[in-house]
Amino acid sequence: MDSAKLNDWMQVAGIFALVASLLFVGMQMKQEQEIALSVAYQARTATLVEFLTATGTDDVTRSARLKLQSGDTDLTPHERLAFRSMTNSGRELMQNSHYQYVQGYLDEEHWRSVRRVIKSQLQIPIAREGLLSDDLRPSFRLVVEEIDRELAAEADAAETN
Repeated sequence: MDSAKLNDWMQVAGIFALVASLLFVGMQMKQEQEIALSVAYQARTATLVEFLTATGTDDVTRSARLKLQSGDTDLTPHERLAFRSMTNSGRELMQNSHYQYVQGYLDEEHWRSVRRVIKSQLQIPIAREGLLSDDLRPSFRLVVEEIDRELAAEADAAETN
């Protein structure tokens, strides 16, 4: 075999080696992305469990929630403060979920469940105040306002029927 043919075969082998290494790097990047998504999901879950445990075991917050669920809006100042603190913490969790959804770290199914929570919270006056506050990230505020408009449209439709 002359040197020109040998050189051609070596170039072909080099191209195959380059393609194989690129495929390997691509597979490795996909695996790392899946691990990052899993870690982010685990962190969200741990934060949510901690939040729910803290708010579920606090007597004042629990009392405020029970009153509001029964339609009683006459909260003591201590209950109002505890409930506002809980709703502000929940708002930050929802805002973070929105950010992670926009960045691609949160799937559509999970985001739909967060939207349902936002919708339910908008129906509680004290929680509504926090969700429509001026200190939200603009993109999240747009989502909250959109959900609020959906609620208003549903209420209008219910009144006309």
